[in-house]
Amino acid sequence: MRRHRHRIFQSKFDLILNIGVIVACVFSIFPLYWLFTGSVKYSNDITKLPPDWFPSRFTLKNFQRIFESYPAWRWLLNSFLITTITVLCILLVSALAAYALSKLRFPGKRLLFNINIACLLIPIEIYVLSLYRFVHGAGMQGTYWGYILPCVVYPMGVYLLKNFYDEIPDAIVEASELDGCGRLRFFFKHALPLSKPGLGALAILSYVNVWNNYLWQLLMATNDDKSLTVVVGLARVINSTGTGTADQSFFDFGLQYATATFTAIPMLIVFIIFQKYFTAGISAGAVKG
Repeated sequence: MRRHRHRIFQSKFDLILNIGVIVACVFSIFPLYWLFTGSVKYSNDITKLPPDWFPSRFTLKNFQRIFESYPAWRWLLNSFLITTITVLCILLVSALAAYALSKLRFPGKRLLFNINIACLLIPIEIYVLSLYRFVHGAGMQGTYWGYILPCVVYPMGVYLLKNFYDEIPDAIVEASELDGCGRLRFFFKHALPLSKPGLGALAILSYVNVWNNYLWQLLMATNDDKSLTVVVGLARVINSTGTGTADQSFFDFGLQYATATFTAIPMLIVFIIFQKYFTAGISAGAVKG
């Protein structure tokens, strides 16, 4: 009898929990849905009350204006190249640093790891001015190197990958050295493939972080529109949609929604493609950590 009551209680609890998860998902997805549907509406339809939950008048003119009036494809290409090259550098540098902190023996090893952890607590706003002055003085503002090099060091990536390399037995590393396998060869041939889940998770985290690094991209931007990234370029589009007088102004909400959608779609595609690697990497890192 008690078991039967327990099963009934458990089934009711699971039902309530599932309903709560569904409600939470709806609230999480609804802003994205409203953004996408607003991008194919006219501005008057976006602001009217009661609102149209589904587009009553479908239009693609908002996206058409982005491509006709602004070099949006060039902005997208800049963001893709900058983000991809930066992420590849982050993966290589983070993996090498994490492996060194995990398997090599040298003075100050623990101190370096503690400094890396401390760097996780320091926001970019604290040192961004000094970093900007250095990059500007080196003549790299507005260039790909100015966007990429300051973002290559990623302390979170070192911390994440170190958990994977800590699980590799030291005996295997020592045995490979006795067999004539050098440290770099062992790293690229054995250690790096073993950390694929962590590399996948780190790739997504760093890709989103670099793509949306608006503050640094804004500092690196110049007056040349073709050197902008998609985040900064479309932000300028949004800020330029206000027209009118001080007493009466009009904001082109359709164009604003379209620019925000155009910025978000590449990240959604990346996450959907690499979702399984992200889930596996975060789960494995949490267990091994």
